[in-house]
Amino acid sequence: MGNLEQQGNPLALAVDTSGRSGSAAIGTGDQILAHDILSGHLRHGAELFTCCRRLLDRAGGRPSAIEHIYISAGPGSFTGIRIAVTMAKTLSFANNAKIVSISTMDVLSANADAYISMTGRQIQQLATILDAKRGQFFVAVFRRHGDRWVKTVSDCLMTCDAFLDRFARGAETIWLAGEGLVYYKHDFTAPKVSFLDEEYWFPSAVNVYKLAREQAKSGNFSDPLTLAPAYIRGAGATPKAL
Repeated sequence: MGNLEQQGNPLALAVDTSGRSGSAAIGTGDQILAHDILSGHLRHGAELFTCCRRLLDRAGGRPSAIEHIYISAGPGSFTGIRIAVTMAKTLSFANNAKIVSISTMDVLSANADAYISMTGRQIQQLATILDAKRGQFFVAVFRRHGDRWVKTVSDCLMTCDAFLDRFARGAETIWLAGEGLVYYKHDFTAPKVSFLDEEYWFPSAVNVYKLAREQAKSGNFSDPLTLAPAYIRGAGATPKAL
């Protein structure tokens, strides 16, 4: 712990369990010290705490030293985001750790930065797509402004046909990413639709860390008493649609 304490930055743990595969990252300040992924699909409950313990050991820290906890709070897997929110609340009450909650859609949008850097593609409009079942999808739309993604359509529910009618009939190409494409990419195929490579379709704790760190530096923390998973639609609830 000596090296971490000398850095003068809070020890922060980032967690993403919003999708099929979970991951975690640990760091101080802007520096990510270690990150890891869970071994299999939907293993969040069985492996997350062991994964975090392993990252703490690699970083030379203790659970009691965690001062910030960064999570993706949905939309996504009901079970997965409940686990993340529960972990954040537990650390907040036990350690007085501060919480930053990030939309899974924002986390996915950060994947496009890596894709642009790797391919040199010019992308101005991006949509993130997650499967919401019942023929619907969680959707958010972003536009590139300088080096930032600005959300132009907030997290909502849409059908594939409604999405294509609104965003794939004009002159501008829209790029897609997200786990909703794993089984439904063919449904979203259209002349003005392009897709990030599949490796960029999944959220990661590394991107949670990067986005949440910026929020933390601005003092934008969540209240642990009111923090709740961002389901958009709960079981039996009325959907929030566009």
